[in-house]
Amino acid sequence: MRSFVGRLDPTFDRYLKTSGFLLNWIAVIMFCVMLGANSYNIFLRTVLDLGTMWHQEVSIMAAFWIYFAAYGLLSKEDGFIRVEFLVERFRPPIQYWIFVMVRFAIIAFHVTLFIFCIKTFKLISIYETPILQWPEFLYYIPLAVGTFDIITTEIIHLLRTLAFPERPPVKAGPPPIAG
Repeated sequence: MRSFVGRLDPTFDRYLKTSGFLLNWIAVIMFCVMLGANSYNIFLRTVLDLGTMWHQEVSIMAAFWIYFAAYGLLSKEDGFIRVEFLVERFRPPIQYWIFVMVRFAIIAFHVTLFIFCIKTFKLISIYETPILQWPEFLYYIPLAVGTFDIITTEIIHLLRTLAFPERPPVKAGPPPIAG
């Protein structure tokens, strides 16, 4: 297992860096789309005393992309909400198995979410959004992309944890202050 994961480690790093870069830019672009749509609506309302209805649908779709891109970025940094202060009270072998079981739980949750998302695509594909009349499954694309990326990232973290138990888990947060 150690040699297999060791050989794949550069590929894992490339995936984590590339997908992190893409998710970061997706979030930035969608934030700009959301900001632009709302700014346009505010401009129309204040200057011309007009308004738009479509800006809400565009904003909601962009917010979905931002949310799931941010969640994917958190998984790359291993930055989920933690209860490490409790786990650190156990001996190192028990800590190790708790981290492994938590990885399995996170993967199982996101696989379930991904499966339900794909099933929802089939059900929801016959409906359209009320204003723009876009297919409603567009709301679920960020969920599918985000959960797939989180599953892949968590599998990478799990393989690394299993292959190299002596490596401590990645601690998220700001880097320590040099001094």
